[in-house]
Amino acid sequence: MASVTDLKDFMLCPVIPWIRKKLGWREPITEGQRIAKNVKPRELANDLPDPKYYEVYMRDKSTGLSGIIDVLARDIVAEIKAFNRRFYGHFRIQLLSYAYLAERNGFRAKDAILILGREKRLKIEVRKEHIEYVEKITNKLVESLEEDSPP
Repeated sequence: MASVTDLKDFMLCPVIPWIRKKLGWREPITEGQRIAKNVKPRELANDLPDPKYYEVYMRDKSTGLSGIIDVLARDIVAEIKAFNRRFYGHFRIQLLSYAYLAERNGFRAKDAILILGREKRLKIEVRKEHIEYVEKITNKLVESLEEDSPP
């Protein structure tokens, strides 16, 4: 089983999720992460269409990928980050992974949106190619986690 966080980290460096899974290493919680836990998705996503569901856990049985979608709206998945960032491209795979999970669980994800602070910073129109790409990368991640040696 692999998480969306594992997939995001795998795209950054394939060894990171392997170390976490095989050696049990955990990054320490930062002050920013502590503050972000108090952010309420309902407050930052009030302009998304209804119905809205918040902090939705989803899992894909075929690949084992799982994650918690911050906001699942009518045809939108949204990830909310408490703080604005200068660079945010690495969240793209996270957004596409949530769209993948939504699709695999019977929801249509037409758009994937990244909200930084109170600002929509990235909007991806989800296509079939995105879903196929996430499945392909997830399978590579799962294979690497089954190996005894790091990738």
